[in-house]
Amino acid sequence: MLAPQKVTLDELPRLNHGDRPEAEFKQTPQDFQVIEQLDVPDDGEGEHQWLWVRKEGANTNFCAEKIARFAGVSAKNVSYSGLKDRQAVTWQWFSVQLPGKETLNWQELNDEEMSVERVIRRTKKLKSGFHDGNRFVIRLGGVSSPQRLEALWKSVTEKGVINYFGEQRFGRNGDNVAQAERWLMASRPARISRNKRSLYLSSLRSYLFNQIVAERLRQFGPEGTLAGDCVMLKGSQSVFTVEQWDDELRQRFATNDIYLTAPLVGTTNKPLVKDEAEAFESSFLEPYKNWLEALRKLRVDAARRSILLRVKEPELSWHGKDAELCFTLPSGAYATTVLNEIVDLSGESR
Repeated sequence: MLAPQKVTLDELPRLNHGDRPEAEFKQTPQDFQVIEQLDVPDDGEGEHQWLWVRKEGANTNFCAEKIARFAGVSAKNVSYSGLKDRQAVTWQWFSVQLPGKETLNWQELNDEEMSVERVIRRTKKLKSGFHDGNRFVIRLGGVSSPQRLEALWKSVTEKGVINYFGEQRFGRNGDNVAQAERWLMASRPARISRNKRSLYLSSLRSYLFNQIVAERLRQFGPEGTLAGDCVMLKGSQSVFTVEQWDDELRQRFATNDIYLTAPLVGTTNKPLVKDEAEAFESSFLEPYKNWLEALRKLRVDAARRSILLRVKEPELSWHGKDAELCFTLPSGAYATTVLNEIVDLSGESR
């Protein structure tokens, strides 16, 4: 068994150094609010009914199943763009395919856990990963050093943070990773649901991403470049391989026009890294070659993810010793990775 029992961000290198103040986090769901960033027009017609839903104390899958039961359809007919936290107040879009039906009275579904605040009709369903990002409103209670938090927050807004996957990706105490490894390495892997399979595979790939990024930072630092690096263009998922770093490319890297990437392992037609970068990644992944072979057999597509995460539209306000942080992140990024850079949540307040 290669996976550790615990997978915590606190053990990984940070971009912004220095002592972090202590604070209380998630004392109530209102302390963690998430607003999905997705602007869609109302077509006024179509077999897909889109719902703008506020939920509290309920996860996304639970709400999707509730919508399906109310509409009298299979849960497969309900779509959403991304998963949102349970212990939070969140807003997000759902779509449900109801061909030939009038708009349902969705307000009948409202209760303390979820409420439908807007309904539109669309000709297309909502697809996974369709939203642009998420706006977060987070309250940190009883900050031990407001001055230190402000200094770290300023650093985060200027330099960004490391784009780690958040701990919720791995389950309680990293259980998802351990269970995924047992399933993947079994001589005859058990048949599991599609959702659990997706959860297991994403947990393993996210774990490897975090670990290889952490090792790269330890060896080369956040500004260390390697011949053959794969870089991502700002504001897109487009990548290209740097054969050799010249003055122009270094300037683009320094001004955040391009970003270093690390692998989300899987099957690829050809490596996107070469030379020094390929040697580093291959050496790190060697102990996990059984994982990699299993992922290839399952035909999991390889991908690349930016190592650096930039925070958009940052705001900080104070309510006594409580800090309220507001910021926007692209889809797939985690607010907890931002918090880990500026506040110590390693105690019971986590």
